[in-house]
Amino acid sequence: MEIKLTTLGLLMARCWSSAEGELRALVLQEHPSPSEVLITELFAGKLRTAVDKASRAGEVEVAFLTDLQRAIPYSSLNLAGLASGLIARVNLPNQWQEGHVSAADLGLLVTRPIVEMAFGGNRVEFRRDHATGLLAQAKLGRPRKRVKGGRIWNRLTKAQERLYPELCGYYSLLLYRLNGLKANELQAFGWQLCTEPDVTQAKKWLRSDFFPGEITSSDLLARLFARTIGTEDPKVIETIIDPDALDVHSINLEIFWPDGAGPPPSVELREREHQRQQIQLYQ
Repeated sequence: MEIKLTTLGLLMARCWSSAEGELRALVLQEHPSPSEVLITELFAGKLRTAVDKASRAGEVEVAFLTDLQRAIPYSSLNLAGLASGLIARVNLPNQWQEGHVSAADLGLLVTRPIVEMAFGGNRVEFRRDHATGLLAQAKLGRPRKRVKGGRIWNRLTKAQERLYPELCGYYSLLLYRLNGLKANELQAFGWQLCTEPDVTQAKKWLRSDFFPGEITSSDLLARLFARTIGTEDPKVIETIIDPDALDVHSINLEIFWPDGAGPPPSVELREREHQRQQIQLYQ
């Protein structure tokens, strides 16, 4: 049974929300009418700063420990020792432009530990560097000049339309909304997951300015941490979402123990602890 890292996921969502807030203030002050690429690039830098700040303050380790304590409340294990040294960082590419293989503006990758209760709750197992990835196509929406409340969105390119059916299982529209006379009032990010292979559906959303399944960034991060969206296929992640090629860019939110630190792959619980865990599981 996998231990849910809910607190850790919430911390990363707060870092993301903080980065969006910093970005909106920056766009308002210095970047009227920004492009999709500029918004993405500026945001990535803000996210890296926010995650680095939380990590240096020890918040990542504390959040992970909180999740362990919730799942293993009666243990005499040194849970603090198991969590000790866990940090987070955001890895970014050297340059930003749309990828030729994915036709996406952004590959979003969450790399983190997986913790499981194994052998009927008698053992805690740790798997490092588990990756979940999502492709996102950033689209910019500006207010219509003649229709109050309406918005004009940048359309899908021919390359994006062609690749859409192949990518729809781990694909999302990333919605950037600009308001104001100078188009410098950036709204909170929106995400429309694309789960059906028919590209006409996505084209209709953009034409109509209606996204029926839109979710917030916090919700998206929660789903990625819960592993309910995106892909975990190593080949897809390596070749499409987070490739080494310079013509594709990605944000890799990495949570890890550096320099060989961290827990062993498996830790045994004592028999009495195992019995208590069994009671806890069935309550």
